[in-house]
Amino acid sequence: MSRPVSVSMPQPWISFCIIVKNEQQNLPRCLSSVRSHVDEMIVVDTGSDDNTIEIAQQYGAQVKSFEWCDDFAAARNFAIAQASGNWILTLDADEELLVKSEAWREQLMNSSAESLAYWIPLLDAHQPITALPTIRLFRNLAELQYSGRYHEQITYQNQYIPTNFIQSLSCLEIRHYGYSDALLLHKNLTRNIPLLERLRQQGPLSLLLLLTLGNAYLRTEQIDKARNCWSEAFERLSPHLLLGELPSETVRLPALLFILGLDLLHEQQDYETAMLVCRRGLEWFPDYPPLNHLTGSLMQELGFPLAAATYFEQCLAMGRQGRYFQREPFDLNFLTVWPACDLGYSYMALKRFPESVQAFELALSFQSDYEPAQAGLESAKQQLYQIRL
Repeated sequence: MSRPVSVSMPQPWISFCIIVKNEQQNLPRCLSSVRSHVDEMIVVDTGSDDNTIEIAQQYGAQVKSFEWCDDFAAARNFAIAQASGNWILTLDADEELLVKSEAWREQLMNSSAESLAYWIPLLDAHQPITALPTIRLFRNLAELQYSGRYHEQITYQNQYIPTNFIQSLSCLEIRHYGYSDALLLHKNLTRNIPLLERLRQQGPLSLLLLLTLGNAYLRTEQIDKARNCWSEAFERLSPHLLLGELPSETVRLPALLFILGLDLLHEQQDYETAMLVCRRGLEWFPDYPPLNHLTGSLMQELGFPLAAATYFEQCLAMGRQGRYFQREPFDLNFLTVWPACDLGYSYMALKRFPESVQAFELALSFQSDYEPAQAGLESAKQQLYQIRL
Protein backbone atom coordinates (compact mmCIF):
# COMPACT_ATOMS: atom_id res chain seq x y z
CA MET A 1 0.00 0.00 0.00
CA SER A 2 1.32 3.47 -0.86
CA ARG A 3 1.74 6.02 1.89
CA PRO A 4 -1.40 8.12 2.40
CA VAL A 5 -1.73 11.30 0.36
CA SER A 6 -3.78 14.41 0.83
CA VAL A 7 -7.12 14.29 -0.99
CA SER A 8 -6.99 18.05 -1.52
CA MET A 9 -4.18 17.90 -4.06
CA PRO A 10 -3.40 15.68 -7.06
CA GLN A 11 -0.99 12.85 -6.39
CA PRO A 12 2.40 13.28 -8.06
CA TRP A 13 3.48 10.29 -10.08
CA ILE A 14 7.20 10.50 -9.20
CA SER A 15 8.71 12.02 -6.06
CA PHE A 16 12.37 12.95 -5.85
CA CYS A 17 13.92 12.63 -2.37
CA ILE A 18 17.40 13.64 -1.27
CA ILE A 19 19.23 14.16 2.03
CA VAL A 20 21.85 16.93 2.18
CA LYS A 21 24.23 18.88 4.36
CA ASN A 22 26.31 21.82 3.13
CA GLU A 23 25.85 20.97 -0.54
CA GLN A 24 25.65 24.46 -2.06
CA GLN A 25 28.30 23.55 -4.65
CA ASN A 26 26.65 20.36 -5.90
CA LEU A 27 22.94 20.83 -5.31
CA PRO A 28 22.14 23.12 -8.28
CA ARG A 29 23.49 20.57 -10.79
CA CYS A 30 21.63 17.73 -9.09
CA LEU A 31 18.26 19.50 -8.86
CA SER A 32 18.55 20.89 -12.39
CA SER A 33 18.97 17.36 -13.72
CA VAL A 34 15.77 16.04 -12.13
CA ARG A 35 13.43 19.04 -11.92
CA SER A 36 11.75 18.56 -15.30
CA HIS A 37 11.42 14.77 -14.91
CA VAL A 38 9.68 14.46 -11.53
CA ASP A 39 6.46 15.74 -10.00
CA GLU A 40 7.77 16.86 -6.63
CA MET A 41 11.17 17.40 -5.05
CA ILE A 42 11.82 16.86 -1.36
CA VAL A 43 15.11 18.01 0.13
CA VAL A 44 15.84 16.90 3.69
CA ASP A 45 18.53 19.00 5.33
CA THR A 46 20.54 17.46 8.17
CA GLY A 47 22.20 20.60 9.51
CA SER A 48 23.56 22.84 6.75
CA ASP A 49 25.18 26.16 7.64
CA ASP A 50 25.73 27.32 4.05
CA ASN A 51 23.21 28.25 1.33
CA THR A 52 21.92 24.71 0.75
CA ILE A 53 18.39 25.42 2.00
CA GLU A 54 18.03 28.61 -0.02
CA ILE A 55 19.18 26.85 -3.19
CA ALA A 56 16.70 24.02 -2.68
CA GLN A 57 13.89 26.52 -2.24
CA GLN A 58 14.93 28.39 -5.39
CA TYR A 59 14.47 25.16 -7.36
CA GLY A 60 10.97 24.69 -5.97
CA ALA A 61 11.79 21.86 -3.60
CA GLN A 62 9.98 21.18 -0.35
CA VAL A 63 12.61 21.54 2.36
CA LYS A 64 12.37 19.49 5.54
CA SER A 65 14.75 19.39 8.50
CA PHE A 66 16.08 16.25 10.14
CA GLU A 67 18.25 16.20 13.24
CA TRP A 68 21.33 14.17 12.35
CA CYS A 69 21.71 11.05 14.52
CA ASP A 70 24.62 9.17 12.90
CA ASP A 71 22.14 7.13 10.86
CA PHE A 72 21.89 7.50 7.08
CA ALA A 73 19.00 5.03 6.87
CA ALA A 74 16.97 7.03 9.40
CA ALA A 75 17.51 10.22 7.41
CA ARG A 76 16.54 8.58 4.12
CA ASN A 77 13.47 6.95 5.66
CA PHE A 78 12.39 10.33 6.95
CA ALA A 79 12.82 11.74 3.43
CA ILE A 80 10.80 9.06 1.65
CA ALA A 81 8.09 9.32 4.32
CA GLN A 82 7.40 12.84 3.00
CA ALA A 83 6.85 11.59 -0.56
CA SER A 84 3.36 11.41 -2.04
CA GLY A 85 4.22 9.95 -5.44
CA ASN A 86 3.66 6.39 -6.58
CA TRP A 87 7.39 6.05 -7.26
CA ILE A 88 10.41 7.52 -5.49
CA LEU A 89 13.64 8.58 -7.18
CA THR A 90 16.74 9.25 -5.06
CA LEU A 91 20.18 10.69 -5.77
CA ASP A 92 23.09 12.01 -3.75
CA ALA A 93 23.90 15.70 -4.06
CA ASP A 94 27.13 15.02 -5.97
CA GLU A 95 25.22 13.14 -8.69
CA GLU A 96 23.05 14.09 -11.64
CA LEU A 97 20.38 12.25 -13.60
CA LEU A 98 20.91 11.60 -17.31
CA VAL A 99 17.71 10.88 -19.23
CA LYS A 100 18.26 9.15 -22.55
CA SER A 101 14.57 8.75 -23.32
CA GLU A 102 11.33 9.87 -21.72
CA ALA A 103 10.08 6.32 -22.26
CA TRP A 104 11.10 5.54 -18.68
CA ARG A 105 7.91 7.07 -17.29
CA GLU A 106 5.83 4.90 -19.58
CA GLN A 107 7.83 1.88 -18.44
CA LEU A 108 6.97 2.72 -14.84
CA MET A 109 3.31 3.16 -15.71
CA ASN A 110 3.24 -0.28 -17.34
CA SER A 111 5.22 -2.03 -14.58
CA SER A 112 3.80 -5.25 -13.27
CA ALA A 113 2.75 -5.38 -9.65
CA GLU A 114 5.79 -7.55 -8.88
CA SER A 115 8.22 -4.83 -10.02
CA LEU A 116 9.24 -3.09 -6.81
CA ALA A 117 12.37 -1.29 -7.95
CA TYR A 118 14.68 -0.55 -10.86
CA TRP A 119 18.41 -0.86 -11.39
CA ILE A 120 19.93 2.36 -12.78
CA PRO A 121 23.57 2.35 -13.92
CA LEU A 122 25.83 4.67 -11.89
CA LEU A 123 28.84 6.05 -13.78
CA ASP A 124 31.84 8.01 -12.51
CA ALA A 125 32.20 11.38 -14.19
CA HIS A 126 35.99 11.54 -13.84
CA GLN A 127 37.43 8.03 -13.79
CA PRO A 128 37.21 5.08 -16.24
CA ILE A 129 35.19 2.83 -13.94
CA THR A 130 32.60 0.25 -14.94
CA ALA A 131 28.98 1.12 -14.28
CA LEU A 132 27.48 0.13 -10.93
CA PRO A 133 23.85 -1.04 -11.07
CA THR A 134 22.16 0.73 -8.17
CA ILE A 135 18.59 0.88 -6.87
CA ARG A 136 17.53 4.52 -6.94
CA LEU A 137 13.96 4.19 -8.22
CA PHE A 138 11.38 2.21 -6.27
CA ARG A 139 7.73 2.08 -5.41
CA ASN A 140 6.37 4.23 -2.60
CA LEU A 141 5.43 1.36 -0.31
CA ALA A 142 5.56 1.21 3.46
CA GLU A 143 7.33 -2.15 3.16
CA LEU A 144 10.24 -0.53 1.31
CA GLN A 145 12.57 1.07 3.86
CA TYR A 146 16.27 1.81 4.17
CA SER A 147 18.40 -0.28 6.51
CA GLY A 148 21.96 0.30 7.74
CA ARG A 149 23.34 3.31 9.56
CA TYR A 150 26.14 3.55 6.97
CA HIS A 151 26.10 2.25 3.39
CA GLU A 152 22.35 2.08 3.79
CA GLN A 153 20.36 -0.12 1.40
CA ILE A 154 16.72 -0.11 0.39
CA THR A 155 15.03 -3.26 1.70
CA TYR A 156 11.64 -4.94 1.36
CA GLN A 157 10.06 -6.19 4.58
CA ASN A 158 13.46 -5.83 6.28
CA GLN A 159 15.18 -8.10 3.73
CA TYR A 160 17.15 -7.41 0.57
CA ILE A 161 14.74 -6.99 -2.33
CA PRO A 162 14.52 -10.29 -4.26
CA THR A 163 16.20 -9.89 -7.63
CA ASN A 164 13.09 -11.06 -9.48
CA PHE A 165 11.32 -7.96 -8.10
CA ILE A 166 13.95 -5.62 -9.59
CA GLN A 167 13.97 -4.60 -13.25
CA SER A 168 16.55 -2.71 -15.32
CA LEU A 169 15.99 0.77 -16.70
CA SER A 170 18.42 1.44 -19.54
CA CYS A 171 17.07 4.86 -20.55
CA LEU A 172 18.32 6.45 -17.31
CA GLU A 173 21.87 6.88 -16.00
CA ILE A 174 23.33 8.51 -12.93
CA ARG A 175 26.61 10.39 -13.18
CA HIS A 176 28.67 10.62 -10.00
CA TYR A 177 31.02 13.60 -9.61
CA GLY A 178 32.34 13.08 -6.11
CA TYR A 179 34.02 15.71 -3.99
CA SER A 180 37.27 17.60 -4.20
CA ASP A 181 40.24 15.97 -2.51
CA ALA A 182 40.17 18.58 0.26
CA LEU A 183 36.45 18.14 0.95
CA LEU A 184 36.66 14.35 0.78
CA LEU A 185 39.53 14.46 3.28
CA HIS A 186 37.40 16.63 5.55
CA LYS A 187 34.39 14.31 5.28
CA ASN A 188 36.53 11.25 6.04
CA LEU A 189 38.18 12.85 9.05
CA THR A 190 35.15 14.58 10.57
CA ARG A 191 32.25 12.30 9.62
CA ASN A 192 32.98 8.94 8.00
CA ILE A 193 35.82 7.63 10.18
CA PRO A 194 34.33 8.81 13.53
CA LEU A 195 30.92 7.36 12.60
CA LEU A 196 32.35 4.01 11.54
CA GLU A 197 34.56 3.79 14.61
CA ARG A 198 31.55 4.45 16.85
CA LEU A 199 29.73 1.63 15.11
CA ARG A 200 32.83 -0.54 15.53
CA GLN A 201 32.77 0.03 19.28
CA GLN A 202 29.21 -1.25 19.41
CA GLY A 203 30.03 -4.54 17.69
CA PRO A 204 31.92 -6.09 14.78
CA LEU A 205 31.56 -4.21 11.51
CA SER A 206 30.40 -6.04 8.43
CA LEU A 207 33.08 -6.90 5.87
CA LEU A 208 31.68 -4.10 3.70
CA LEU A 209 32.10 -1.51 6.46
CA LEU A 210 35.57 -2.81 7.35
CA LEU A 211 36.54 -2.28 3.72
CA THR A 212 34.96 1.19 3.79
CA LEU A 213 36.76 2.16 7.00
CA GLY A 214 40.07 0.80 5.71
CA ASN A 215 39.69 2.81 2.50
CA ALA A 216 38.85 5.94 4.51
CA TYR A 217 42.02 5.50 6.56
CA LEU A 218 44.00 4.88 3.36
CA ARG A 219 42.68 8.11 1.79
CA THR A 220 43.72 10.02 4.92
CA GLU A 221 47.19 8.42 4.84
CA GLN A 222 46.65 6.47 8.06
CA ILE A 223 48.19 3.32 6.61
CA ASP A 224 48.62 1.41 9.87
CA LYS A 225 44.95 1.87 10.74
CA ALA A 226 43.94 0.80 7.23
CA ARG A 227 46.03 -2.35 7.66
CA ASN A 228 44.35 -3.00 10.98
CA CYS A 229 40.97 -3.06 9.21
CA TRP A 230 42.28 -5.36 6.49
CA SER A 231 43.83 -7.65 9.10
CA GLU A 232 40.50 -7.92 10.92
CA ALA A 233 38.73 -8.66 7.63
CA PHE A 234 41.31 -11.32 6.77
CA GLU A 235 40.86 -13.03 10.14
CA ARG A 236 37.11 -13.17 9.53
CA LEU A 237 37.65 -14.55 6.03
CA SER A 238 40.36 -17.08 6.93
CA PRO A 239 38.03 -20.04 7.67
CA HIS A 240 36.25 -19.47 4.37
CA LEU A 241 39.54 -19.19 2.48
CA LEU A 242 40.81 -22.43 3.99
CA LEU A 243 37.60 -24.42 3.46
CA GLY A 244 36.54 -22.83 0.19
CA GLU A 245 33.12 -21.86 1.54
CA LEU A 246 31.78 -18.58 0.15
CA PRO A 247 30.98 -16.16 3.01
CA SER A 248 27.41 -14.99 3.44
CA GLU A 249 28.61 -11.37 3.12
CA THR A 250 29.39 -10.92 -0.57
CA VAL A 251 28.78 -7.19 -1.14
CA ARG A 252 32.13 -5.72 -2.25
CA LEU A 253 33.80 -9.02 -1.34
CA PRO A 254 35.66 -9.20 -4.70
CA ALA A 255 37.15 -5.75 -4.05
CA LEU A 256 38.09 -6.72 -0.49
CA LEU A 257 39.84 -9.89 -1.69
CA PHE A 258 41.71 -7.85 -4.29
CA ILE A 259 42.93 -5.34 -1.68
CA LEU A 260 43.99 -8.13 0.70
CA GLY A 261 45.84 -9.96 -2.07
CA LEU A 262 47.50 -6.78 -3.27
CA ASP A 263 48.78 -6.01 0.22
CA LEU A 264 49.98 -9.58 0.72
CA LEU A 265 51.82 -9.55 -2.60
CA HIS A 266 53.45 -6.14 -2.71
CA GLU A 267 53.74 -5.05 0.92
CA GLN A 268 54.04 -8.24 2.96
CA GLN A 269 55.51 -10.40 0.17
CA ASP A 270 53.57 -13.33 1.62
CA TYR A 271 53.23 -15.19 -1.67
CA GLU A 272 51.69 -18.33 -0.22
CA THR A 273 48.80 -16.49 1.43
CA ALA A 274 48.40 -14.22 -1.58
CA MET A 275 48.05 -17.36 -3.71
CA LEU A 276 45.30 -18.66 -1.41
CA VAL A 277 43.40 -15.38 -1.63
CA CYS A 278 43.71 -15.32 -5.43
CA ARG A 279 42.72 -18.96 -5.83
CA ARG A 280 39.61 -18.68 -3.67
CA GLY A 281 38.75 -15.32 -5.15
CA LEU A 282 38.75 -16.73 -8.66
CA GLU A 283 36.73 -19.76 -7.54
CA TRP A 284 34.04 -17.43 -6.20
CA PHE A 285 34.32 -14.60 -8.74
CA PRO A 286 36.03 -16.00 -11.86
CA ASP A 287 34.97 -13.10 -14.09
CA TYR A 288 36.26 -10.30 -11.83
CA PRO A 289 39.15 -8.77 -13.83
CA PRO A 290 41.12 -7.23 -10.92
CA LEU A 291 41.51 -10.66 -9.32
CA ASN A 292 42.61 -12.17 -12.64
CA HIS A 293 45.14 -9.39 -13.07
CA LEU A 294 46.39 -9.77 -9.50
CA THR A 295 46.87 -13.51 -10.03
CA GLY A 296 48.84 -12.79 -13.19
CA SER A 297 51.05 -10.36 -11.28
CA LEU A 298 51.63 -12.99 -8.60
CA MET A 299 52.62 -15.58 -11.23
CA GLN A 300 54.98 -13.06 -12.77
CA GLU A 301 56.53 -12.32 -9.38
CA LEU A 302 57.01 -16.05 -8.71
CA GLY A 303 58.80 -16.51 -12.02
CA PHE A 304 56.04 -18.18 -14.02
CA PRO A 305 55.57 -15.84 -17.00
CA LEU A 306 53.64 -18.35 -19.09
CA ALA A 307 51.07 -18.81 -16.34
CA ALA A 308 50.99 -15.04 -15.85
CA ALA A 309 50.27 -14.51 -19.53
CA THR A 310 47.13 -16.65 -19.36
CA TYR A 311 45.61 -14.42 -16.69
CA PHE A 312 46.48 -11.22 -18.55
CA GLU A 313 44.99 -12.71 -21.72
CA GLN A 314 41.85 -13.55 -19.75
CA CYS A 315 41.47 -9.91 -18.71
CA LEU A 316 41.80 -8.76 -22.31
CA ALA A 317 39.34 -11.40 -23.53
CA MET A 318 36.75 -10.28 -20.96
CA GLY A 319 37.18 -6.73 -22.19
CA ARG A 320 36.80 -7.70 -25.86
CA GLN A 321 33.74 -9.83 -25.21
CA GLY A 322 32.14 -7.53 -22.65
CA ARG A 323 31.66 -10.50 -20.33
CA TYR A 324 32.88 -9.65 -16.87
CA PHE A 325 31.66 -9.09 -13.32
CA GLN A 326 29.17 -6.22 -13.46
CA ARG A 327 27.69 -6.18 -9.97
CA GLU A 328 30.43 -3.93 -8.58
CA PRO A 329 32.52 -1.23 -10.25
CA PHE A 330 36.22 -1.50 -11.04
CA ASP A 331 38.74 0.43 -13.11
CA LEU A 332 38.31 -0.24 -16.83
CA ASN A 333 42.08 -0.27 -17.20
CA PHE A 334 41.96 -3.82 -15.80
CA LEU A 335 40.40 -4.79 -19.14
CA THR A 336 42.75 -2.86 -21.42
CA VAL A 337 46.06 -1.11 -20.93
CA TRP A 338 47.26 -2.80 -17.73
CA PRO A 339 46.89 -6.46 -18.77
CA ALA A 340 48.14 -5.66 -22.29
CA CYS A 341 51.31 -4.07 -20.92
CA ASP A 342 51.90 -6.84 -18.39
CA LEU A 343 51.33 -9.39 -21.12
CA GLY A 344 54.12 -7.70 -23.05
CA TYR A 345 56.50 -8.15 -20.13
CA SER A 346 55.44 -11.80 -19.74
CA TYR A 347 56.35 -12.43 -23.37
CA MET A 348 59.64 -10.58 -22.82
CA ALA A 349 60.48 -13.00 -20.02
CA LEU A 350 59.63 -15.89 -22.37
CA LYS A 351 61.83 -14.32 -25.08
CA ARG A 352 58.83 -14.20 -27.40
CA PHE A 353 59.71 -10.74 -28.62
CA PRO A 354 57.39 -10.40 -31.65
CA GLU A 355 54.39 -11.17 -29.41
CA SER A 356 55.79 -8.83 -26.81
CA VAL A 357 55.91 -6.01 -29.35
CA GLN A 358 52.28 -6.71 -30.29
CA ALA A 359 51.19 -6.67 -26.65
CA PHE A 360 52.93 -3.35 -25.94
CA GLU A 361 51.46 -1.84 -29.08
CA LEU A 362 48.04 -3.00 -27.96
CA ALA A 363 48.56 -1.33 -24.59
CA LEU A 364 49.54 1.92 -26.31
CA SER A 365 46.46 1.72 -28.52
CA PHE A 366 44.44 1.99 -25.31
CA GLN A 367 46.63 4.73 -23.79
CA SER A 368 49.30 6.22 -26.02
CA ASP A 369 51.24 7.92 -23.20
CA TYR A 370 51.45 4.91 -20.86
CA GLU A 371 55.13 5.00 -19.94
CA PRO A 372 55.61 1.35 -18.87
CA ALA A 373 54.31 0.23 -22.27
CA GLN A 374 56.45 2.79 -24.09
CA ALA A 375 59.57 1.56 -22.27
CA GLY A 376 58.62 -2.07 -22.83
CA LEU A 377 58.03 -1.56 -26.54
CA GLU A 378 61.42 0.10 -26.99
CA SER A 379 63.14 -2.72 -25.11
CA ALA A 380 61.31 -5.43 -27.06
CA LYS A 381 62.20 -3.82 -30.36
CA GLN A 382 65.85 -3.62 -29.33
CA GLN A 383 65.81 -7.35 -28.50
CA LEU A 384 64.29 -8.10 -31.90
CA TYR A 385 66.94 -5.96 -33.58
CA GLN A 386 69.75 -7.82 -31.75
CA ILE A 387 68.30 -11.20 -32.81
CA ARG A 388 68.10 -10.13 -36.45
CA LEU A 389 71.72 -9.02 -36.39
